[in-house]
Amino acid sequence: MNHERNPVWIVLGIAAVVAGALWLYPRVQEELAPEPVRAWVAIEVADEGFAEVGWRRLERGTPFTLHAVLEARDRQGAPVYYTEARGLRLGGEVIPSSALRSWDRRRPPKILWFTVEAGYAFRETQSQDQIANFDLTEAYRPEWPRAWSIPGQLLPSWVQNPQSIYGVGGKPLGTQRFHVRIEVYEDDKALLPEARFKSWGAESLPDKLEEFPAVTVHVPGKLQAASEIFGLPQLEVPAGQGGLPVGLVDLSRNRLAFSRLTVLAETLEATGTDPSRLEWRPLELGSAPAWGSVVDSGDLFQVGERLVILFEDRGEPGVLDGEDLCFDFAKGAAIRPLGQIFGGDGEVRWASLSTP
Repeated sequence: MNHERNPVWIVLGIAAVVAGALWLYPRVQEELAPEPVRAWVAIEVADEGFAEVGWRRLERGTPFTLHAVLEARDRQGAPVYYTEARGLRLGGEVIPSSALRSWDRRRPPKILWFTVEAGYAFRETQSQDQIANFDLTEAYRPEWPRAWSIPGQLLPSWVQNPQSIYGVGGKPLGTQRFHVRIEVYEDDKALLPEARFKSWGAESLPDKLEEFPAVTVHVPGKLQAASEIFGLPQLEVPAGQGGLPVGLVDLSRNRLAFSRLTVLAETLEATGTDPSRLEWRPLELGSAPAWGSVVDSGDLFQVGERLVILFEDRGEPGVLDGEDLCFDFAKGAAIRPLGQIFGGDGEVRWASLSTP
């Protein structure tokens, strides 16, 4: 029997070659695929149709989406960006759509999301060194989806209940920064990743302040400065020391941290109000001062050392009462009813701010 001419052996030989080729093809394809080099976080505002790496500033109530981006280089050295974003802007340049693609590789990725923050609401600073050594860290957000694109959230890791800072049914305000890590595994059963790629982290701040992926949500007008500091750590000097430590003003303007005095100073500056010309008057809640014609959003209220900024009319329409909301800065920024703050003893003083 001549095995060399037996059709059965020929068929088996061809089948073996085909099986070998099918087995090798994914590996060869992976070897020839673009080589990942770094990760980015890109932010899409509403339905813009593109995501951008950088600091995005939005009005309250505007939705946003976080997109993970994995930059790679093909065999010719040309950049390729794995992402679910429909369009991408990076470093101020529009990335051609031909360079964007969804992840279609054999190795499965895991997308891990983080916020870049201080990790606390309030800290009393005892020395200038504490301001100079202020730093941030990456806080892992296990409750967020492990997906390439996720709905944007504006909530620090240390906040368990959003109502504690935004009030009941309140929409988010403030500033948050984002970080992503993309881990690539050999297969679904692998316990450890083959490679890990990170976007800019805490070490990149404040050097890359404007380029760093961040979202600031604000209320326009007189409340803008005060609304932008929600979610940031509040740093205060001990009572009696007075003044602002060197560096705290910069931390506040860069939306990294704040103090009551920096919020007040920025609010007065934005409204063109001279602090020495503020006129403080006694006020009784429920005594029918009219919203709009007398009191208005952005006005200041004070009892002792407690200073708040009037926000929204929530009680009897058109009448200032204890159910109306204010921005409070007692051990962290929060939206609270006036009656919760000024319900005890002490004279309530009120100062109106001029309109810019």
